[in-house]
Amino acid sequence: MNGQILSAYVAGDAQFYLNNNSGNGYTGVVPLGAYPNSLGDGTNGPDVTRYNAGQFGTNNSGPGGAAADIADGSGLWQALSGGRLYEDATAPYYYGSQYDRNQIVAYRNTTPHSGSQTLNLMASDQSLSYLYRMDSRDYGGVAPASTAGLQVQMSFWVKPSDWDDPDTDNILGLSLIDAANQPVFEVGYTGDNFLQYRMTGGAWQTTAYQMGSMGWSEITLALDTLHNTASLGISAYNDGSSLLGSSISVLTSQSLGLISGAITGLQWDLRGGTLDNGAVSYIQSFDDFSFDITSVTPVPEPGCVVLLILGAALLNSPRRRV
Repeated sequence: MNGQILSAYVAGDAQFYLNNNSGNGYTGVVPLGAYPNSLGDGTNGPDVTRYNAGQFGTNNSGPGGAAADIADGSGLWQALSGGRLYEDATAPYYYGSQYDRNQIVAYRNTTPHSGSQTLNLMASDQSLSYLYRMDSRDYGGVAPASTAGLQVQMSFWVKPSDWDDPDTDNILGLSLIDAANQPVFEVGYTGDNFLQYRMTGGAWQTTAYQMGSMGWSEITLALDTLHNTASLGISAYNDGSSLLGSSISVLTSQSLGLISGAITGLQWDLRGGTLDNGAVSYIQSFDDFSFDITSVTPVPEPGCVVLLILGAALLNSPRRRV
């Protein structure tokens, strides 16, 4: 996912001039919306909507293969607004710089949580919204459409930016999307890195838990799609002590206020462009997502509970011997 992926010039791809000079022809690589130059940018991979991100390799019983150019937005990732779409509007010329990007990319991070890469979100000029459609590899072989009536637990590691700290409003939201395309629950954080959450149609609820920008914090979320509840926890990194805090429960079996279906996608929303109080929108880094699917026990209906109690009483009542 690093370096260059040769462009197949398929329909739907935006193309940029090499070094913004029409006489040079096109860059011939997929990154395009990142920072076109003579070799592209070998640190940032292409925007995830430009290639078959998440669909190649052998991890989690994958099919193998390699990164390849696809029609923009035709894979698991789709740009809904901003990001690549903003930069594509300037094609075939590019008016940004290597520090003014609008994209979600795989990044060769020097300080990842593990491995060598992270998922980086950047919205320098305007807000972005991207949708990721999960597949069975994310769920360890379980088809996303089969997760209705089960508990879906998601955990991930995040290292927020400190460039946007003066902005105390919400900066990022990550929504779990069900098969009906409705956001079921959303977790996020403020510009100054306080953990937030919100229910569908509600306002952001800001917690007292602040994540440091110098290390990785872990967020865990469990959605019970049978009882329609959410649980949320965090282990927050402390910049002052340079230590990861203990796991803290923020929500336990909180009612979602809706009937959820199978969890089939994630939606990323990053506020960008001009922020409050002179803040600058910069890189938000994520790493090591994992999912766990478990069954849940149905709660008996009230009438069934009464019958169970009566049945138990009859079984335990003394019997007269003949």
